Amino acid sequence: MLKLHGGKLIVLTIVIFGLFLSACSSNEHQSDMSEEAGEMMVSDDVGYAGVASRGATTEKEMVNEAPASDESYNVDTSERMVIYHANLSLEVNDYHQSEADIQKRVNELGGFVIESSIYRAGEQQIHGNLVVKVPQKEFHAFINEMESNSVKVHERFVSGNDVTEEYVDLDSRIRSKRVVEKRLLAFMEEATNTEDLLKISADLAKVQEEIEQILGRMDYLEKNVEFSTVTIHLQENKVSVPSIQGSEELNTWEKSKSLFMASINNTIALFSGVVVLLIGLSPVFIPIVIIVLVVVYKLRKKRKNTETL
Repeated sequence: MLKLHGGKLIVLTIVIFGLFLSACSSNEHQSDMSEEAGEMMVSDDVGYAGVASRGATTEKEMVNEAPASDESYNVDTSERMVIYHANLSLEVNDYHQSEADIQKRVNELGGFVIESSIYRAGEQQIHGNLVVKVPQKEFHAFINEMESNSVKVHERFVSGNDVTEEYVDLDSRIRSKRVVEKRLLAFMEEATNTEDLLKISADLAKVQEEIEQILGRMDYLEKNVEFSTVTIHLQENKVSVPSIQGSEELNTWEKSKSLFMASINNTIALFSGVVVLLIGLSPVFIPIVIIVLVVVYKLRKKRKNTETL
């Protein structure tokens, strides 16, 4: 029994030792494969370093990996960015004088006129519109001044559009686009072949176009916040008294000659029409005249004979 158990023990030991060797061999093989895969990944990363347009690196990754920029893009949100608009409908005594006064005042405040129009309603009243830009700090004072200088205020409408959040969002986007632009420029310097250079140039052009669009929108918001828009409708309330016309304006002699010549021309035209009518209808009139003369002659002769008897 002891020998039998000893033989089993030896066989079991041999089996366990064989399994151990097999496991070690498998681990070494897997380690070799892992190292080879790692070398391939490193190789791929090194090849990507010079090309940003292969699709493996996204704009978000460029932003996260890029070093912090030295430029300051901080936006002061302590003061809200509001775009103000106002519409005024005013009644004035003298349209032209009021228009000149408004333009003068706008220039004094550092603003400018962007639109001016005028039209007449009937013979006497004049209407017109002015669209002006004034500094935001003078916006409310300017409106009050225009109202005080008018005869009557028919309408006043003031509105404001808060664009602070939009401006902050644009500022954040421009920072991200600047980081991507800088990274693409670095990739362009490291590009080694024409294909990669063309791809990077296309991506760079797209990013720079987006940057220009964002900057344009930010500039538009800044200018409209700095200068508020006021639309003024002017209506003149003025009664015009006509003056006494002079001899030159009356032009009596010329009008008399004109009427005299017109009368002569009408008389000649009337006689001409009668002559044309008589000649044209003579084949009808002549027989009728002859018949009438014959009848009158016979009637007279008959009456004469009767008186003789």
